[in-house]
Amino acid sequence: MNQDELHEYLLKLKNKNSQDPTIAEYKKTIRQELNSYRADQPHPPMNSLLPYSEKKKDIVFYSFMEAHGHAWRPKIGEHEYKRLKLSWQSLRKHNTDIEIRFCYSERINLFRDPESTLGKDRNDSLYDKWASLCNDYGVEMYPFHESFIGNEPNAWSIHRWYNLALWEKENLNILYLDADTYINGDIQLIFDIYKRDPVYGREEIGFRHDPNQGIHGKDPRFYLDLIDASILAQGGKTEVQKYCLGVILLNHSIHKLFTPEVLSGYTDLLERIHALKVFYAIPNFRIMDEFALWVLLSRWSLRTSLFGDQDVTQSFLEKKHETNFNPIVLHYTTKDEEKFADWAYARSCNPEFSQLSRSQEERESSVI
Repeated sequence: MNQDELHEYLLKLKNKNSQDPTIAEYKKTIRQELNSYRADQPHPPMNSLLPYSEKKKDIVFYSFMEAHGHAWRPKIGEHEYKRLKLSWQSLRKHNTDIEIRFCYSERINLFRDPESTLGKDRNDSLYDKWASLCNDYGVEMYPFHESFIGNEPNAWSIHRWYNLALWEKENLNILYLDADTYINGDIQLIFDIYKRDPVYGREEIGFRHDPNQGIHGKDPRFYLDLIDASILAQGGKTEVQKYCLGVILLNHSIHKLFTPEVLSGYTDLLERIHALKVFYAIPNFRIMDEFALWVLLSRWSLRTSLFGDQDVTQSFLEKKHETNFNPIVLHYTTKDEEKFADWAYARSCNPEFSQLSRSQEERESSVI
C-alpha cells in the first residue's frame, strides 16, 4: 500500500474492537506493511542533510511560555519558576561553564493578538523576575522566534521546536530539558557519551524500550504496530524511537532542520489530529506533539538512539537507581513530582524541594 491507502486502511479500525473476527487479518496485514519500514536503514548520511561541521558548541536549552488561553493562570508560571530554579541550581552545582539558553514569552495577549510582535503587551514584573533568575545562574535569555504565534495546537509544548530557528546559523549540539528535571552530575557527560547519532532520548514511558509500566492489555505489540503504521501513513520512511520529549539531545546541528516551513507542516499535522482527520492510535492527546515529532524524524530518516537509563532516568524511581541513585539527569515528570519532592527533601532538607509539593487543587488548576 502507499501511505494514503494505508491511512484509509487504518481508519477502518476505528469502529472495531478486539472481539471483531477481522482483527486477526488486520494485525497480519499491518505487520506485513511494516516489514520494510522496520528493516530499512536510516539514510541519507547526516552530511548530505546539512553542511557538516566538525566543530560544534554544546549548549543546554530550556523554553517556557506563560499560560494564556482563555484565562490568565499565574500559578502555572509560579510553579514552573520553582522547577526551573531547582533544575538550574542542580546543573550549576556540577558544571559552572556550559552555556544555558532559555527562551521565554510572557505576552499576556499572545492568543488574542496573533499579529502583535514578540515583546508587545509585555508584563515587565514577570519578565524582570525571570531575568533575575537567569542572571543568578548564568543563563542567557532569549525571546521566542517570530515564527511562533501561540495559538497552534499544543502551543504550550511545541514552542521549543520553533525557537530552534533562533540559532539557525550556529553549529550546535543541543540538549533540551524540560523544567521538571534534576541534574545529579556533570551535564557535559551527556554530550561526551552520546556523540555518534543525531538524536538521543528516552522512549515514552511504558513503550517497548522503556522499563516502566505503561502499555498493557492482551496485545501491546499490536498497539505499537498501530503507532508505527500511523507514522508510516503520514510519510515516515524508517522506524524511529518513540521519544518522551522531556530530555532530548540534538547533535550535529540538526536543529537547522526545524525551519519555519517544516514546522508549518508539523503544525498542520497537529491540526488534522485535533480534527480527527488522522488515524491516531495513542489514547493520550496531550502527547500528540510527540507523535508529530516522531513523524518528522521518520520523514528525515534520521538514526534515533536511546539514552541508557543509567545516565538519564525518568519517572520516579526506576529500579536501576533504587539502591544507588546516580543518574546524570532525572526527568521526574509531573506525575511523580510529589514522590520526588518528598524523597529529595528527606535526603537533603533543602526547602527548594519541599516547594515542589502542591495540593490537589493546585495541581488541577495548573493543567493546560
